[in-house]
Amino acid sequence: MANHTEKNNTDAYYYIPAILGGILTAWVVTGSFGYIILGAILGLLSAGFFVNVVAKRDEEV
Repeated sequence: MANHTEKNNTDAYYYIPAILGGILTAWVVTGSFGYIILGAILGLLSAGFFVNVVAKRDEEV
């Protein structure tokens, strides 16, 4: 038990910038509320892809 180390889960640090980036991009490009929501959803999807696919591949190496 003394050698057991817990991994810090820092996945949440990718979601907030992804939401803000999606919202700001949609707001600058269109200014429409519907596209701002769509930009936030697409930002979350891209952050989820990064955390689950790209970052896990780096851990395995």
